[in-house]
Amino acid sequence: MSLSSRIIVRLTITAVVATGVAYGWLYLKQSHVEGYLRERALMRQAQEISDFISIHENGSINLDLPPRLSEAYNSPGSRYRYAVRDEAGRIVATSSRRIGPLPQFIGSQDRTYEYTSEDARNRMIGAAFQTTVGQRTFTTQVEQTAPRARALGAAVFDEFITDGGWLGIPFLIALLGVTAFTVRRALLPLHELSAMAARINPGSSEVRLPHVGIPREFLPFVHSINSALDRLDDGLRQQREFNANAAHQLRTPLAVLSANIETMGDTAVSAKLRYDVELMSRIVSQLLLVARLETLNVRLDDPVELCSAAREAAENLGSVAISMCKTLEVDEPAEPIFVRGNRVVIIAAVRNLIENALNHSPVGGTVRIRATSTPSIEVCDSGPGIPPEMREKIFERFWRGERSKEGAGLGLSIVRRIMHALGGSVSVCDAPEGGAQFSLVFPASVLATESPAA
Repeated sequence: MSLSSRIIVRLTITAVVATGVAYGWLYLKQSHVEGYLRERALMRQAQEISDFISIHENGSINLDLPPRLSEAYNSPGSRYRYAVRDEAGRIVATSSRRIGPLPQFIGSQDRTYEYTSEDARNRMIGAAFQTTVGQRTFTTQVEQTAPRARALGAAVFDEFITDGGWLGIPFLIALLGVTAFTVRRALLPLHELSAMAARINPGSSEVRLPHVGIPREFLPFVHSINSALDRLDDGLRQQREFNANAAHQLRTPLAVLSANIETMGDTAVSAKLRYDVELMSRIVSQLLLVARLETLNVRLDDPVELCSAAREAAENLGSVAISMCKTLEVDEPAEPIFVRGNRVVIIAAVRNLIENALNHSPVGGTVRIRATSTPSIEVCDSGPGIPPEMREKIFERFWRGERSKEGAGLGLSIVRRIMHALGGSVSVCDAPEGGAQFSLVFPASVLATESPAA
């Protein structure tokens, strides 16, 4: 699970739990308020009935309720009942239904109570109020059944949900939507840093992740990545400098060795040694070219005409092809094809492909070099071709095929490095007339339609 998903899920759970707790608290609060209002209503009823207690001159007690109260307590379907008791607890006035026992008063003139009816089917809720009339003290009890009393709370809660409580659901959904948007926006710099880090390669090892506009929590991570890149860049620089220095230092002793071979009297031995020295010189030159490319010590934005570059590479290997009894053919379009790059490295890439094609073509075979307007350069041999499962391995450094007897396995690796530095690509497929076809595809450039003068 991604970091943003984890944050959103946890915030969602927190919001849902908080909403549930809030509604639960409201329900408990409503139940408390319901009980308070019920007790207060019963107590007011008891006080109201107490106001109608009177004592006649002969000492008799009279309760003269108004018709509305009398009907409310004495009608057959009424849920309420009352009773008035004297000091001794005797009932002196009552409704038509039985009422519960008198509660005990402790330091107060009013008291609420609950009990279960004798038939155990109803929960009774009551309030008792003491009042003084003349010189006598009376206690008024008012009761009602609990289920009907709880209907008030249910009605209040339902009304709350109907009138405005349902707004909590869309509010929660909106909150989660805003939270998800905020989290993803907050993590957007991390995605940008990831994309920028993915673009860093040995050719752009000096690039560092920015600190501006990055959230404070990500800054330690950015500093650590940049520190690691500094160490890697320093290691790459030292390795490139070593390769360049080693290749450069090897060229002088090879030149001296080649000159000494020319003075040998045994022509057979000198020819064999000369071939080995030439092979070593070519490997050193290729290593030096790789080092120059890796240290970016070569301009790669000069205008280069592909047709003339392909022709020059073929001309440089003309004598080699003749000595191997093989033919080179160069196919050029009528119009020149220009790209951005470096003429020397492009010729080196084409030369390596031609050498590879000559080594794998049979005696009497033909190697064809063709420049296209794609823009690209294609080199086709007349050899056995390359199996599909081997077409990626041949570009690995120091990899040599089972039948390869020439070179050190650097040529095709250098070609890929050159094309990568130029922003292009190299690929291999089956040639139309048999054999293998290598294609150097260059990035499109406005120079492709310009004239040599431009």
